Amino acid sequence: MAKTEKYLYSETAAVQDVYTRKIVQLSPSVKLVFKVLEYKGLLTQKELVAESYLPPRTVRYALSRLKKEGILEERLYYKDARQCLYGVKSPQQDELLSNFACGMV
Repeated sequence: MAKTEKYLYSETAAVQDVYTRKIVQLSPSVKLVFKVLEYKGLLTQKELVAESYLPPRTVRYALSRLKKEGILEERLYYKDARQCLYGVKSPQQDELLSNFACGMV
C-alpha cells in the first residue's frame, strides 16, 4: 500500500514540476493570469481582465507568453465566435495529443 501512495505522490509532484519550471522565470502579471486561469477554469479575455484587474494589453501579453510556453489552451467560444476561451492545459493532455500524433492511441 505504501508503494502505491509513493508512486501517486511522485507522479503528482512530477506533473506540478512541469509548469513550475516554466512559470518561475515569467513576469508577475503572467503568473497572475496563469493562477486566475488555474482557479477559475476557462475564461474569455474580457473575463480575465475583470478577474485579474490587469489592463487588456497586459492580459494579451500574458496570454501570448503562456501560449509560447505551451501552457495555454485555446478553445472556440460558441456564444460569440469572435472570442476565444482560454485555460491551462493539463500535462496529461499534451502527452495524449503527442501519442495521438504518433499513432499510439
